[in-house]
Amino acid sequence: MPSFKRRLKLKNLTIVIKVFDKMPETSLDTVERAHWVHIAVMGLTGSGKSTFIQTASQCPDVVIGDHLQSCTSELKGYNFHYKGYNITLIDTPGFDDTFKTETDVLKEIADWLADSYSKKERLHGVLYLHSIDKTRLEGSALTNLRMFRQLCGEDPLKNVVLATTFWGEVKKERGEQREAQLRDEPKFWGEMIQSGSLLMRFTDDRSSAFEIIDYFLSLQPVSLEIQHEMIDLDKSLIETSAGKHLNADLLQQEQKHKERLLQLQKEHDQAIESRDEQLRITLEEAQSKFENSLARINRQQEKLRADRRAEDRRRQNEFENKIHELESANRNSIDEKLADFEGKSFDEMLARLRANEIKLPPAQRDQLESQIREAEKSPELNGPTARKRRGTSKYLLPALMVLTPITSAALLGFPIFLPNMGGDGTGGAGTDPSAMGGGA
Repeated sequence: MPSFKRRLKLKNLTIVIKVFDKMPETSLDTVERAHWVHIAVMGLTGSGKSTFIQTASQCPDVVIGDHLQSCTSELKGYNFHYKGYNITLIDTPGFDDTFKTETDVLKEIADWLADSYSKKERLHGVLYLHSIDKTRLEGSALTNLRMFRQLCGEDPLKNVVLATTFWGEVKKERGEQREAQLRDEPKFWGEMIQSGSLLMRFTDDRSSAFEIIDYFLSLQPVSLEIQHEMIDLDKSLIETSAGKHLNADLLQQEQKHKERLLQLQKEHDQAIESRDEQLRITLEEAQSKFENSLARINRQQEKLRADRRAEDRRRQNEFENKIHELESANRNSIDEKLADFEGKSFDEMLARLRANEIKLPPAQRDQLESQIREAEKSPELNGPTARKRRGTSKYLLPALMVLTPITSAALLGFPIFLPNMGGDGTGGAGTDPSAMGGGA
């Protein structure tokens, strides 16, 4: 495909921008047997994660929010086909999510990573996005970045792309200054770049999105630190590096809240002694807010301490219960179909058989005709007590199902599963017809 490259030099950094003469084709339809490439997309709320995914995949289901409120309510993958590969871009909530705690987000991401790792699925890399219009990298941004590093570990950083976004929101010179600060400052991206991470730009167009994806296609799959810890070392979430880091923050918050509550209690007692009713009410309201906040912190700690194996057992039980419900619903549907067949007259059954027997191989067709002739000789269908009305087909149906393969039964339009057939629908020549409703 014809293309050319343009290079921008900023100090010691060379940024390569590939400009395509023609955009590579993508498709939302994945291709059977094509190689799968999984890329996790992470970053703060409003950093452009959903925008990148929608731009690259052209998937209409991707919801794009604003800079302030999260629109990624749960971790979700978006599939598309590109350059012979099936690509999955995994949209993740940020640790500063509008509606979830840091613990909820970490647990959701960790569980997904652990599950995919146990299924032998590896990430080709992680794309970490940051809006270039952010004036400083502090507060929630630094917390998010530190958590991200704990998730990845040291060696997988070579499979990380650090991409700046929203270049259209700032003047070029200002954006380049901020990019240089991110690149050079060790506590920002400096150390990660030294460990092999690549700095790139996403400029809200498909060419820059494909440039990033092309880089990931050149990499070998990698295992993140938290995957190794939770699966290979069988650690609980709170025992992982990311879990320990988050728990340390929670313990610090817990201590500050307890100290503040003690101080408020002293001030509350003094207000009672001085009979300052307005101050007493104000302090009680403040106490209530801190107690609620402390309770939320304690709930987050409990979630971190939760045993993943117990959670796995709970999810397995839910899965088994769901399967049981589906089996019950399927069994009821089959019973209804069977009752319908058994309620037909012999002549109605013959008409259906002969309308469909052309679908059978010749040998099975001959066998079917033989069964029909045997059924016609039945005392139930001959003589003065003959009953060729409704209900008499039950003498023909079991015998046919015993000797007719399942595939043939389906072609003939019969229910595939019948009672007393071992529950798996295999049937076979060893099944007793009388146990299936055949008899006087």
